This record gives sequence, C-alpha cells and structure tokens, in this order.
Amino acid sequence: MIEDLNALKVFLAVSTCGNMTSAAKRLGLTQSAVSQSIRQLEDNLGSVLLDRAQRPLKLTAAGMVLQRHAIPLVEDAATLATVVRQAGASKVHELRIGIIDSFASTVGPSLIRSLLSQAERLSFRSGLAHDQAEGLLSRNLDLIISSDVMDDVDGLDRYPILTEPFVLLLPEKLAAANATPDLKALAAGHSLIRFSARSQIGAQIERHLRRLGVKAPRLLEVDATDALMAMVRAGLGWAIATPLCLLQARSLVAGIRVVPFPAPGFVRQLHLFARAGEYGELPQRVAQLACDILKRECTPELRKLVPWLRGQFSIGPVAR
Repeated sequence: MIEDLNALKVFLAVSTCGNMTSAAKRLGLTQSAVSQSIRQLEDNLGSVLLDRAQRPLKLTAAGMVLQRHAIPLVEDAATLATVVRQAGASKVHELRIGIIDSFASTVGPSLIRSLLSQAERLSFRSGLAHDQAEGLLSRNLDLIISSDVMDDVDGLDRYPILTEPFVLLLPEKLAAANATPDLKALAAGHSLIRFSARSQIGAQIERHLRRLGVKAPRLLEVDATDALMAMVRAGLGWAIATPLCLLQARSLVAGIRVVPFPAPGFVRQLHLFARAGEYGELPQRVAQLACDILKRECTPELRKLVPWLRGQFSIGPVAR
C-alpha cells in the first residue's frame, strides 16, 4: 500500500512538471528512480501512462484517468496520516515551515524558539512568497507565513497575522527638498529603487503605481531589503517598503527619512496558511504565537523607528 502511494506521488509530480528531471528534483530523488517508479506503475496497471515522444511529457488517456483519481487518494492519505499522528502524540513528528524573508528576520527566531516544543523535528525555509506558496501546494511545506493571499486556491486554512501600510523611503537631502512628496515628481526626477518584480512585494508595488499612473524608469532593482535600504541611504534614489522591512534592516535606517505614502495608500497583508484539516489546532496556535511576538517585540521597536506609525500597524484579524 505504501509503495503504491509513493508511486502515485511520483506519477503526479511527473504529470505536473512535464519531465522526469524536474520531478526528481522536487521529490528529492534521482531521475533513474523516478523513471523506474513510473515503469513499475505502468507494468502493474498494464497501461502506458505517459507519451514519452512528447516534450514536455504528455499524459495518455489512461494517464489522465489515473491522475484524476490519484490526486484525492494521495491527499486523503496525507491527511489521514497527519490526523492519526496528531491523535497519538503530543508533538508532531516533523513540522516544515516557510516564511517570507522580512518576517523570518524579525519574528522568525522567537517563533522558531517557541515551536521547538511543538515538533520532534523542525525545518524552516525563508524566501520569496511565490516559493513558499509552491512549497505548501506541493506538500514540501506544512505551514507558511506569506504575503501572497492565494485567493484562488481552495482547501486552505487562513489566519491573519499582520496588515501594514506601505511607506516612502527618502534620502535625507531629498526629503528636505520635498516636504510634501509628490509621487509623479519623484518618479520623474529621481531613481526609484525597486524590489524585484519576481517578489510578491515588488509586484504589489508595481500594480499600485500603475493604478496611480506613476511611471518610473526601471533603473535599479534588488532582491534584498538590506540592499534597497543601503542604496536609499547612499542617496542613489527613493524606495517604497513596509514597516516590517524597516525592522528587518533597522541598522540602515539612520540617514533615511520614512514618510507616509501619499493618498491613496495601500497595505500589505500577511497570513499563515495550512492545508485544511491536516494539523488540527496547530496552525491557529502558530498564528497566535506569531501575533504575540509581533506585539511584544516588534511593535515597540517600530514605535522608536517611526513614531507616526502608531495605529497603522494592525496585528491579527482586522476589525470590521
């Protein structure tokens, strides 16, 4: 039974990736092991499942039927194993968590310290929101804290963690000459230092600027908050970020003026996501831990860095 489930997982990975190499990388197997598993599954079923003449690989009619029935089988098996494990132990055997970089650098250490008592083995992955979402949906991660709202994905439990406003970051000299910053004037006269468009935060900023009709030449683009803050501090341009990003690179805030984003402003929301029903009350407990750490450790620091932010940094569910 276990071998059959493993073979179905391999088959589903190949059908999703379209080639053996990518599927092997996703599963942590060798390409030959993936190929052998697919051959054995075809022999057991007496049907060819993949059209190997196509690139990327295409499912045969038999393969499409198997895919349709295999997806719920594999998902149900994973849920059952988790539920049984949870019922029989005070700790989960393994907990794999993905957290976006700005949250990982600020809340991450205290959160992980608190979670060490919740799991026999704990693994932690930071990175871009897109990568975290893919890890959750491909079952390589169990919980994620992400800025990707994933509204188009069913079967997830969602717990609000944080709502924070976007702010402008200006070098001191530029801020002194622009007491009331005008976005279009800033974009026309000074370089906008952007977060990479590959990142969720970068994509969200670009969408808002398009809505406002602000056109800024694409000259400087970075992946890391530290690099973005250092460039602003050096006077190379201005930037758009969030309070949590400021906290992540707090050592670089000196020399940077943080000012409110001109109306209409916009916000970034962070949620904890888990596959529905797989970990009982654990996701909710982790979300509450994250909120408690934000209130206890991050909010006081942000008040020191940016006093005018009081009341604009909302933790947990937003009151309606």
